Amino acid sequence: MNQRKVRTIRQGRNLPEVRADNLSVVVEAIQKLQPISRSELADATGLTAASITHMVNELEAFNLLVETPSSVRNIGRRPTLLTFNQNRGQVIGVEISRSGVQAIRSDFGGRTLARLERPFQPSSSVEKGLAVVREVIADIIDVQLPLLGIGVGVPGPVDSTAGIVIEPPNFGGWRNVALTASLSEHFGVPCWLDDDAKAAAFGERWYGAGRNEETLLYISLRSGVGAGLILGDRVYRGAHELAGEIGHTTIHVDGPLCECGNRGCLETLVSVPAIMQEARRLGLNARNPAELHQLALEGNLVAQNIKERVYLYLSAALVNAVNHYDPAVIVLGGQLVRSWPELTDTLAVKVKGRSFGYLSKDIRIIASSLGTDAVALGAVAIAIHNILRDLQGTLTTPAVTAQAAVNAAAVQSQKHTEINT
Repeated sequence: MNQRKVRTIRQGRNLPEVRADNLSVVVEAIQKLQPISRSELADATGLTAASITHMVNELEAFNLLVETPSSVRNIGRRPTLLTFNQNRGQVIGVEISRSGVQAIRSDFGGRTLARLERPFQPSSSVEKGLAVVREVIADIIDVQLPLLGIGVGVPGPVDSTAGIVIEPPNFGGWRNVALTASLSEHFGVPCWLDDDAKAAAFGERWYGAGRNEETLLYISLRSGVGAGLILGDRVYRGAHELAGEIGHTTIHVDGPLCECGNRGCLETLVSVPAIMQEARRLGLNARNPAELHQLALEGNLVAQNIKERVYLYLSAALVNAVNHYDPAVIVLGGQLVRSWPELTDTLAVKVKGRSFGYLSKDIRIIASSLGTDAVALGAVAIAIHNILRDLQGTLTTPAVTAQAAVNAAAVQSQKHTEINT
């Protein structure tokens, strides 16, 4: 019997997907330029006047925009100006790291309204960890406004589609945790999840250093080394959502054994724990990268050599990234960037000239402009963009007031307490 060959057919993009992409273009333009008229919006986005009218009408149908008359009249009818409706609702973005939970509350335009941070120990039970996350979200919510959705960034690997935290290294017993389902049930609103480095890349693209770029590589230098790659305004994930694992690229073939099983991974050489372990091994009395930097400034040759070695490995990794991905800009973020003020400029000089000549002339290597807010703001952006992909489904369900969400969360917390006791 003849078996039919399985053929892989390239998938087209359906109209709702194209529509959602155009909506995100319009939303971004309004975020940057509000108040703005329809004609100015068409000029800024390159979309036709008819398309702008259709999308603005759609956003207005969900009460996301406010129109006010312009004070300026040129010829004919006075234009109306569009701004986001600050009373329409709030979006919560959350970062869960190995040391804390940070939350940002924003309006639909991505404007930060409040921040909150609490200590976090992932080595405790999963349920205790989830309780801290729920508590932070509940405490930052404005009970006077509807809650539209929640975005979360967490150390990978993750399954962003299913909303599952798979098994982050050094993250206690967190394994196959259905985080978005738990938070959605708890607060009664949609929730979305992504790897923290990819979330930070999204944050820098929409609100930070990469706001004018469609192609961006974000690299996080802290307890781990992660990356998020934006291509054509979309996060590139790869076949198994492992794209961006720059920390596990081999830099030193005979180097230290990594937790992933490989040797000489970048993370074993330039992550904050690796740097501080090397400093202790060499007898330096430094508790963190900032103190190591200070020793180097004071002329300590050991500290200076450690930093030079880190720059050697990092510049090699960035040269590889430039040659592999050809990004318009590389954004560096994380504790190491904040602790070593010269890091970004030093790497920019070292990388230029080591990659293909015509690439190194144009590549920009810059520091994060969002700092410690990058992941949480990226989670806000992820939530907003997912809402845009399904306005009908996310904004026409029965309205969830923030007070109702907090009350529901309190009931859920009581149930969990009763079960645990």
